Amino acid sequence: MNSKGPVNIFLIIVIVTLVGAGVYFVTTRQTTSPIPIPTPSGEKILRTVGEQESSFLIQKINADSVEGLWYQAYPVAREEGEPKTLHIGDDIGYACEGASETLISIDFSGQVITFNKIAGEPPLGGCPICLAGHSLIDTPSGLAPVKDLQAGMPVWTTDKTGQRVSGVITKTAKVLVPPTHRVVHLVLHDGRELLVSPGHPVIDGRTVGDLMPGDLYAGVSVISTERVPYGESATYDILPSGDTGFYWANGILIGSTLR
Repeated sequence: MNSKGPVNIFLIIVIVTLVGAGVYFVTTRQTTSPIPIPTPSGEKILRTVGEQESSFLIQKINADSVEGLWYQAYPVAREEGEPKTLHIGDDIGYACEGASETLISIDFSGQVITFNKIAGEPPLGGCPICLAGHSLIDTPSGLAPVKDLQAGMPVWTTDKTGQRVSGVITKTAKVLVPPTHRVVHLVLHDGRELLVSPGHPVIDGRTVGDLMPGDLYAGVSVISTERVPYGESATYDILPSGDTGFYWANGILIGSTLR
């Protein structure tokens, strides 16, 4: 008896079964409708190589990413761009401005990318988070306007125990502000006062915008935290050397936005 017959029949059955399954799979894939991807609301902005959107300069468009230079604006404006790669879903907007700008598509063949821009209400602190230029800073050489200070100059700061010590300015910042920028006019019970952005840090973990009349700050009662228009074109900040980064502005001990 020839035993090859049943074996051949079995192989034919297996092959027919596999082919049928493949046909069903292909047919199913071809007839099943894809789940639609919702289109995000907002303004659609198209950009290509050499163009800039927000703080991002586009240098190269790849199939699944975009390469370019990121020009930081807050808390310190920088003239030199930092290399940055964006992928679908990355947001280049500034949260402190209430802005979202998300990369939503890459057309590699057409060398065009699309951002979805949504402009909302900025948070209470806003941008930037620095001092008025005429704020007087305590230094071993006397009081000096913050806008005149430079890295390397001496400045009074505190150590971890809260003791007043001499330090050196390691960084300075100057950030341009829009004409609509508003600051807090902070007034303490002992007469000290300061014009400062609401988001500027103070020494106890809060920001200036968190302070309310009647609160105690550094042992002194807060009288007023009125928000007023800012009449200058830029705000300023410094970073002292040492453990804390604290310094005195108009006699009020505050933190720094710089690191």
